[in-house]
Amino acid sequence: MNPSLRLAVVQKIYEKTTSSNKNISFQKHPYQRLIKKIFYGYFEKEAELEAFLEKSLNREKVNIHNLELLLKIILKASIYELIFVKKTPFKVVIDEYLDVTGKYFDKNQKKLVNAILDAVYKSK
Repeated sequence: MNPSLRLAVVQKIYEKTTSSNKNISFQKHPYQRLIKKIFYGYFEKEAELEAFLEKSLNREKVNIHNLELLLKIILKASIYELIFVKKTPFKVVIDEYLDVTGKYFDKNQKKLVNAILDAVYKSK
């Protein structure tokens, strides 16, 4: 696939979450339909994703309230894609969200993301 699509998803979700302007525009992208599907699905299923993430974090002995907003967005967007999109092979989804995580965080957060996504995939 294309790691830039996951980066675009995370950036748009972050933008909507932190901006007072709730009208988010999408630039042209070869995977624009998939970006929008993940973006809108994220907000539609946000409460469910939050609960799923909290359960997964408890297994890792991490409190959801201690996570940075961006890391929560990365985790919930990737969980959404693994559970609800199923179009892309899970390994590709996990690898590309790990790439996004690596752009903003160190190896410890990257390990946490990997552990949670691996657990999500195995629990499906």
